[in-house]
Amino acid sequence: MAIASYDVETFRCDDGATTLAIARVNDDYCDCADGSDEPGTSACAGRGLGRDSFYCRNLGATPRAVPSSRVDDGVCDCCDGSDEAHGRKGTVCENTCTSEARARRETLMATLAEHRRGAKARGKAAGKANGKREGWIRERAALEREMSGKRERVEALRVEAEAAEEEERKIREEKEAEEAEAKEKIAADAVKAEDAENDAGAAERDVENSNVDEPEAPAEETDEERGKRIASQWISNDEKSADDSSASEEEKVAAEGAVESDDFMRPPRKVGSFFKRLRDVVRRPRDAVLASQAKSKRDAYDVERRALEANDDKLRELRENIDRDYGPDDALISLQGLCFDQKIEKYVYKACPFGEAKQDNTQLGRNSEGVRIDADGKTMTLKFADGDACWNGPKRSLTLTLKCGDKERLAAIEEPSRCEYVGVFYAPAACDDASVFALERELSDLDRILAASSISPRDEL
Repeated sequence: MAIASYDVETFRCDDGATTLAIARVNDDYCDCADGSDEPGTSACAGRGLGRDSFYCRNLGATPRAVPSSRVDDGVCDCCDGSDEAHGRKGTVCENTCTSEARARRETLMATLAEHRRGAKARGKAAGKANGKREGWIRERAALEREMSGKRERVEALRVEAEAAEEEERKIREEKEAEEAEAKEKIAADAVKAEDAENDAGAAERDVENSNVDEPEAPAEETDEERGKRIASQWISNDEKSADDSSASEEEKVAAEGAVESDDFMRPPRKVGSFFKRLRDVVRRPRDAVLASQAKSKRDAYDVERRALEANDDKLRELRENIDRDYGPDDALISLQGLCFDQKIEKYVYKACPFGEAKQDNTQLGRNSEGVRIDADGKTMTLKFADGDACWNGPKRSLTLTLKCGDKERLAAIEEPSRCEYVGVFYAPAACDDASVFALERELSDLDRILAASSISPRDEL
């Protein structure tokens, strides 16, 4: 025997397999296979309710069917007491349908008032959000045109920067090669000059020895003395350069550029060093200019490249916003970029309808597809997927069912399966005139039933 149940907004039948809006109960159309949605009409004649069931009219409350075996069993199953009306077990059931109906009416009126406020808020939000998608489309087109020229500019700056860096590198390498070659030549000239000096000194000694009867043995030059002598002749310019290292760049240039007249009277071995210093004085400003130009071009390229990357991110965001589903008539488009949090039991939950969801600092997932519309065409959900992985389990996820409310809020988040969370998100965007009308109709029907409920079920029997 299939048992039906109801809450304030819905009616479930077929052992919970079918869910209906409460307004579809007793609407003279059979929606449930077990026929329990039409207990007050003949629309479901021949279904479900038969010899094995007992029908409780429950005037003022929800009609229902109970198994025939539960009739006259001493337990009150119908709020009108009709299942124990014969009193065969000596049980007297008090009619509680009226009190249940009044409590239900209060709840229904509160729900109706909230739906009305929600529908009104939805209308205002729709007015503000009207054309938002079109605005994104225009912004995307403008940004794409701008980025087309910017990409060409960035590419040109990249080529210029690389060319300047390549020129600076070549000059630096040429200078290093020339310096290495000059050092090798100076070393070779030093060896030749020393050999020539040694030959000249030997010739002089031979002449002097020929003019004396008893020649004195020449004083032998030590290695240390010989090294100092050569260093004083060939490395004097290098030592002077090292001593001047603390001078300013301008002083160095002036000192190196000053050409003394006796420079041209020095031995040939000094001329090479002089021209090298003169070439360095001329080249140094050029090297500095090339290095500065290369850095300036690289900096300009980096600035434009970063700006282009920022525009790429903005364009990607616009495309996602445009392609996302915001529900019928873009009802939830006003929630783009907004987030909501609520402490439920011991956790603080945070959900951005078109972004990420968290349980404290734990990622429950991200909603990239927008609003899902269930098979009934009415129920809307937001699915957050690919959250943090559970230990030795799946990645976390959260599914929020949207319900009509006068303001956005999270509610009733649970974990029915490991790491798979479900909850409710109330929002004016989920309200519409149809839901308001259905509640108004239900309230009107309930008022009529209450007006007629002064008749006792016992009298009717």
